[in-house]
Amino acid sequence: MSRYFEKEQHIPQPEYDAMWVNIEQEATKRKATLQQSQEAPMHRTKIVPASIVFSCFLLIAIPVFASVTINWDRIGGRSVTNAINNGIGQRYDLKATNAGITMNLNGVVTDGEKMKMLISLDPGTDPSSYIGFAIEKTMVTSNSNNKERAHGYLNYDPKSKKLLGIYETVDTLKDRKKNYTLEAQNLIFYRNQDIPLKTNHQAGDTLVTGTKQYPNIYIESVRQTNNKTVVRFRVAAAPSDLGRGNPHLVMKVGDKEIDAIPTILPSDSPELHIEQVFNMTAQDWRKANLHFCYIEEAKRIEGTWKFEFEADGKKASEAIYSKKLHSSAEFRENTGATLDQLIITPLDIEILVTERDSLKKGNVHYKTAQLVIGDKKINGGWNLKGAGPENYQHLYQFESSEWYKDWSDVPMKLILKDAVIQKRDTSKNWITLHKPKEEKQFAELNVDGYQIDFTYYTEGKDLIVESKSVSPGFKGVNQTTMRINDKEVVPEIIAKGMVSTGVNVDRYKDIELDGKLELNPGLYKYSDPGRNIEVVLK
Repeated sequence: MSRYFEKEQHIPQPEYDAMWVNIEQEATKRKATLQQSQEAPMHRTKIVPASIVFSCFLLIAIPVFASVTINWDRIGGRSVTNAINNGIGQRYDLKATNAGITMNLNGVVTDGEKMKMLISLDPGTDPSSYIGFAIEKTMVTSNSNNKERAHGYLNYDPKSKKLLGIYETVDTLKDRKKNYTLEAQNLIFYRNQDIPLKTNHQAGDTLVTGTKQYPNIYIESVRQTNNKTVVRFRVAAAPSDLGRGNPHLVMKVGDKEIDAIPTILPSDSPELHIEQVFNMTAQDWRKANLHFCYIEEAKRIEGTWKFEFEADGKKASEAIYSKKLHSSAEFRENTGATLDQLIITPLDIEILVTERDSLKKGNVHYKTAQLVIGDKKINGGWNLKGAGPENYQHLYQFESSEWYKDWSDVPMKLILKDAVIQKRDTSKNWITLHKPKEEKQFAELNVDGYQIDFTYYTEGKDLIVESKSVSPGFKGVNQTTMRINDKEVVPEIIAKGMVSTGVNVDRYKDIELDGKLELNPGLYKYSDPGRNIEVVLK
């Protein structure tokens, strides 16, 4: 279920570039959280399925997917149905009925790493009354009694008037034939709640919501930066909640509603620690009315829908195509990476690469990754796979929405654009600070052709450093570094939200303010259109 069904222009967008700084360290933790949170509705970023359309390399005509009225493409299922329509994977018409609800298992496809299953059902009620739907728990058991959780989501398709779902689990089939049992337990319907709160909504306020799911809110801080209002608050919640109800604040002025994407920050207590950045001045903030919104369970249909099916992975394993890739000096220089292998599976096209350059030289992340097949383009993105940071494989991943029996002669070209460089070089770029005091002082530094402006001052025994830049193309400072009497120190590690205000704030605690203080921009990022590159793969 999507967290946001319509993207409003006034909602600040996440600073996606910042994610790549710590993504490897965070991936394991997020994966564990994801596995737990699948028991409730998924707050997913909408993914637009890529498409590949060709007039050459025509396939032999075969029957199309049985349920022609079901549009699996709308939920990212094009590659699954395409594989099934080409005889890779299995098509089913299995039904299970419980509490008056009939659920269908429509198809299964494997690719050596994952198994994807298509599920459809009639909700048995008016879907417009609800914001989303979810199966509380799905489990796949093989004939060897190995059990694996399956994770996925449900979306409503108005054309077929069905709930459609794609559920994914580990591929234990490989190139063999096995019997499986899929069990789907409890169907849940969700709705939005909007609670007006009477308060001055200032730091230190404790608000009682009157709800059982999130009984109270504590506003931790409210600060204004660059005509934006950054609010941090804590929400009382059950330890198992994990933010699955999407609790967040909404500001309303008359008929105007101002929303802001919530970031759930790390917390050492069951309370949810949340940050939101509103496009509001301090004056606008004071005039607005505060509302607390979240998603609650509105209806639950208890029961288990069970399907027994046989899957054969032989055709899928035979269909996998791979090719060793070679990198030119230009590609290595522009991207900081080396091409490794092209792998085409029934579900994905993957371009494996080796790890990127060091932060000192600069990590390169491309916001736009496209694969050209013939004269058609499909969009994809950078990804990681593997169990744990030590086993991560870097890759560019694309949805293989059309299948060719022989991929060996299909021309392919990789296009990488909109590069963002993330860098940290403490061998240079230092500036000496005057003795800090409560009054704000200012300094500036030119780094890689960009001017970075610093504001520094004391709060008690702490030194606060604010960093920003108005230079076009500069994407921001993530974390500065201080050198105190020639010894490097980093600021207090404080969780930061995914929406940037354009100003980075670091706090150095209990440092020797009378010593020799030198400041380095530390970790920063900037765009570099000169890194755009195209490379022929085959």
